[in-house]
Parts: sequence; structure tokens; C-alpha cells
Amino acid sequence: MRAEIIATGSELLTGGIAETNSVFLAGELLDIGIETVFKTIAGDDEKDLEEVFRRARERVDVIVITGGLGPTEDDITRKSLARVLKKRLVLSDDALKAIKAVFAARGRDYPSANDRQALLPVGARLLQNPAGIAPGFYLIEEERFIAVLPGVPSEMRAMFLHGGLRQALVEHVGGKTAYRRKVLHTAGLTESKVNELIQDIMQQKRPSVGLSAKDTGVDVRILARETSRQRAMALLDRTESEIRKRLGDAVYGVDGQELEEIVGALLVQRKLTLSVAESCTGGLIGARLTNIAGSSDYFERGVVVYSNRSKTDLLGVPADLIERHGAVSREVAAAMAKGVRERAGTDLGLSVTGIAGPGGGTDEKPVGLVYIGLATGAKVKVNEHRFLGTRNQVRQRSAQTALDIVRRYLIS
Repeated sequence: MRAEIIATGSELLTGGIAETNSVFLAGELLDIGIETVFKTIAGDDEKDLEEVFRRARERVDVIVITGGLGPTEDDITRKSLARVLKKRLVLSDDALKAIKAVFAARGRDYPSANDRQALLPVGARLLQNPAGIAPGFYLIEEERFIAVLPGVPSEMRAMFLHGGLRQALVEHVGGKTAYRRKVLHTAGLTESKVNELIQDIMQQKRPSVGLSAKDTGVDVRILARETSRQRAMALLDRTESEIRKRLGDAVYGVDGQELEEIVGALLVQRKLTLSVAESCTGGLIGARLTNIAGSSDYFERGVVVYSNRSKTDLLGVPADLIERHGAVSREVAAAMAKGVRERAGTDLGLSVTGIAGPGGGTDEKPVGLVYIGLATGAKVKVNEHRFLGTRNQVRQRSAQTALDIVRRYLIS
């Protein structure tokens, strides 16, 4: 089955507010067996909404609408949809009771304006809102499944998962098609290189394989569409195995796994500890490592040494070394990694120093030049990198590459 997700609200079209509901919904729908083929954002204009709703009815089997269920004048989703479906809006006693119960539970007076939130198209079935006030609803009209949810992300998610919509969709779909997906995360390879290595796999139609380039690396998306979950999983597993064989150690994680999680697990497995000295990344690596619960078992300390003086005072980097080679140099990165390891008493010492920009670069040392050092025992290895992008992109790419250097050392 094919679906369209429609997000309503002029605030989504004027900048400053990102539309995120469709990301959650598309994933949930796919898990049920419904493929999202269109995403649409429409402002708070009745004619525009009606046009969007009519178009969706012509081209998909399932329509999920978010937003426009509040008590104010610009909350017009119900009215616009009812007009397109040629159905009257009627007051739902169950919806009204649910709304008033929320106000009573919060000890607040009930404003009569909220009555309009209990108006549903004739034949619609009520969806409970476990996280808010506005009720949602769904109906099946000419074999098309149409659902309307609140625009507030927490309410939308709760209604989908616990308000009755997911179960209704499962019953409607009836297991006609099974989708299974997986995302492989890579580091250290460009998008063009990944494409070169798995180009023939990407040209196949079963399963669908695509690439997404990010600041932290390239993701390989695999989507299998079959007549059963077992067939979809078997095809997915075979394809993943072949892709991993082609890409090798560049693949570091699957789906929601982050690189810092993988590094932490490897450190625990090897019974090793790590300390970090950061200059241009300003604590990004330490922040990512400590995002993982239990990281105190392997991450001893992170030191931000932004100035030359701090590199000398906190890490023991000789001042004359900085003067001779500059703070952004292979020699200083090595001294930083060695210094933080010795002072922290850890098995590994990681360092990053570079020019994030937008200023500060020279012909000899341009913006994006970054040195990453890893001290392991008496040995210190330093890698030179030239990252492109904005200041934030250089910093993010430096942090990701530094963590990947630790990962590759741990699996070597």
C-alpha cells in the first residue's frame, strides 16, 4: 500500500520550525507494510488544504494528516477534510467527554471554545490522546484509510502508538506486503567510493539500496519489499552480508547505533581506558563519549586545551615545540596525545588540533587542516586530514574521524 503524509500549519512554511512528524510516521508505516511515497506540507488556508486532500485521495491508499486539531480559528483541518469528503461535522459525545476529563484532571476550567475539538466527520472513529487534549480520528472512505492526528510531536506519537491508530492500520493492511529495512553506517569512505564498491548491488531492484551522505559519513539504506516478513528478512540479510564484505571495516554500525557507542563497547571488551585532549573540537568528542551510559568505566577524562598556554600547563606540551611547529602540527598533536595519556594514566590517549575556520588559515596551513593523534603505550601515531565545509562541519568531521581512528585501532 502507498501512503501520503500531510503536515498542516503555516508555521512549518515560514522557517524556524522543522517538520519532524513525517520521519516518525514514515518509519512506523513501513513497519506495518505501508510505503510512504509522498510527503506534503500545507499552510492554514482552506482552499490549499482542500486541494492537497483531494490530490492525496487520487494517488494513495493511506493518508495520515497531522496538525490543525486545536481550538483556534486557524485550526481548520477537520472542516477542510469534511468538505472534501462531503461529510457533515457532528459533535462526538465521547470526544467531548475525553477533552473535559483532561481539563478536570489538571484542575482547570473548561473553555467552551474547546467544543470544536470534539467535532468529527460523520462515520469517523475516535482516537484517544494519551499525551494531550485534542482527539484524533480515522475513517475508511472508498477503501482509503484517512487518519488525522495532532501536530504536537509527543501527542502525535502517543496517539499513533497507544491511541488506537497503529492497531487500526494493521487490521486494515492485513499483512498484504512486508517491508524490512536496515541502515548501515560507514566512516572513512566518500560517497563516490561507496557507490563504486556496491554499484552493482544498488542497480538491483530487489532489495532497494541507496546512499545518504552526512557530515559523519555515508549511510547505506537497504529496503526489502516481499510477500512475507521471513522473505523480506532473508533478502535483507543476504544483501547486508554482501555489502559488508565489499565495504569491510568502513561499516561501524547499524540503524540507530552511533560511533561512540561502538567505541565504548570495544573499550569494555578489550578492558582498555581512554583519555582525550581536544583543541579545535572544543569538547565534542568528550561529550559524545559521555552520552553513553556507563562510559565512566572506560573514559577517564577529557581536556579542552584551546590556547597554547593550556597545552603546556595541562598536558606538558613544550612551549618551544609549539613555537617551532605551531599549535596545529603533527608534532604538537603527538605531544598532546602522549601528555593526556600519561597524566590520566590511561591505556590510550587521543588528541585533536586543527584550524576549523572560517579564519586563521594560511597557504601552508589552510582552514580544515586537522591533526589527530593516538598514543598507545610508547607509540604515538598522528594522522593528517584536510576537511572541507563550515566551521561546524570541520569540527563534527574531526570528532567523527577521531573516534573512528580509535575504533579501527581496537579492531585491528
